[in-house]
Amino acid sequence: MKCRWIHLGWLVLALLVLGGCALPAPPAPHQSALRADGEALVWQDEFRFVPPPAPWQLIDLNEDDYSVAYMKLCRESSPCQSTLAYAEEPFGYSLDFVERQEEFFRRFLWASRVVFAPARLEKTEVLGGEGLIAITEGVEPVLGHKVHAKVVFARRGERVVGFYFTQWRSAEAAYDLRDEQDFLNFIESFRYLRPSFYELL
Repeated sequence: MKCRWIHLGWLVLALLVLGGCALPAPPAPHQSALRADGEALVWQDEFRFVPPPAPWQLIDLNEDDYSVAYMKLCRESSPCQSTLAYAEEPFGYSLDFVERQEEFFRRFLWASRVVFAPARLEKTEVLGGEGLIAITEGVEPVLGHKVHAKVVFARRGERVVGFYFTQWRSAEAAYDLRDEQDFLNFIESFRYLRPSFYELL
């Protein structure tokens, strides 16, 4: 049973780690793409962020990826884990935040058979510009799992980027959303160090 939950965790992470391209691997940073800068980490000289404190663990990504994800396991119930991530390519294509979050939740965690309730939306400011927070809960009806999801959509130039937070629990267990503060701190610390490829076109 323990292995089953570990496999579920990696599956969830594989789906979470952006709208796309990164595959999960054992949690160890890719040293050639990531370097320390004081208390912060710098990814490929592209962006800088302060990592969440232990026991959050960095999920290894390929050197070509432009996303970062962390996972935190717990023992209070089964499943019991939180994840946070930044993604350059969140699911969807629309440049409109409201439409983009609708596109996003149609595909987010789809392989885990999660059905999401309509998201509660809040306007926000993030990365020095407008943003949108989408908060919802998803239910996996076969295994009886549930997931709290908070996604912050932001802009990098004209493009939409996303920050994800999820917390998995069994249906009867309560969420412990204290981990969400680490997610908010991660976003607050996030900075771009140079224009993106698309901004230079």
